[in-house]
Amino acid sequence: MLGYEEKLERMELIDAVCDAGRLARCLDQLLESLAHADQLDPLDVEGILALRSISEICAERIGDAARILEAQNEVLYAEERANAKPCGNQ
Repeated sequence: MLGYEEKLERMELIDAVCDAGRLARCLDQLLESLAHADQLDPLDVEGILALRSISEICAERIGDAARILEAQNEVLYAEERANAKPCGNQ
C-alpha cells in the first residue's frame, strides 16, 4: 500500500512529465514562429530541423512516461480501494 508521501511524489512526477511535454510543444511552436517570420537564415534551417526532431522524440517519450505513470497509479489505487473495502460476509 502506498503511503501519503509516496502518492504525492508520484503525482508530482506526473506533473513534471506533463510540464516537460508542454515545454517540448512550446519549443516546436517557437521554431515554427521563427520560420514563418523569416527570421532564419539558411544556415539555421539545419539546426532548426534537428531541434524539431529532438522535440518530437522528447514529446513522444514524455507522453509514454505519463501514460505509464497514470496506468500504474490506476492499478495501485484500485488495489488500495479493494483492500480498504470491508468484506460483506463477515
